[in-house]
Amino acid sequence: MEYCESLQCAYSEALRRITARSVQAKDTLTLAPRPSMMHTFFQIDQSVLMIEDTLKQIIQTANVLEKHQHQLVVSVDNPLDTLPGPLERRAMVRQLYTLKDHSGIKLAYNNYNLDTKQGDLLIELGLYDYIKMPFPDTALRLNLNTHSDLFDRLYERMLQLISNTKISFIADNVEFADTALLAKYLPFDYFQGGYYSSAENF
Repeated sequence: MEYCESLQCAYSEALRRITARSVQAKDTLTLAPRPSMMHTFFQIDQSVLMIEDTLKQIIQTANVLEKHQHQLVVSVDNPLDTLPGPLERRAMVRQLYTLKDHSGIKLAYNNYNLDTKQGDLLIELGLYDYIKMPFPDTALRLNLNTHSDLFDRLYERMLQLISNTKISFIADNVEFADTALLAKYLPFDYFQGGYYSSAENF
């Protein structure tokens, strides 16, 4: 119980800081009109979504951000099979629907790799808008000099998911120029990490 309460406090504080920073930026800067909203990512463990107060705070934060032309993207950690049983999984899906039904919130599946189960992505439900892939870990395994088929398999899997779901892929944690170059050969829509000052769309 104490662990859940401490997590709730931590996420509540993070949400307050996200809101305050976005409001302050809007109040102090005169921005030119943008064709689309800025995206603010908020990473969260799926178990915390089961806390109703946290869910309400996420929605309230999304409302404030939306007024300031920011789209909240909730990036969800952990596969469904880490939950104790089917009742908890159904409850989690309901919570994700609660967020998805809010116009100011988009959902991202965090830490995708080739071993991720199709069921975890909830493809048939169309819940996720983005899939985030930590690219340096994957890139280290993509050894093109050894004629590995891993690159081709990853490319085909990504294209299949894009075709079936219209989902967008985000290369996450891109830190170096060679990794960034390799990432551009895969069907990523966005790139995040230390190599970029902010998320880039190509």
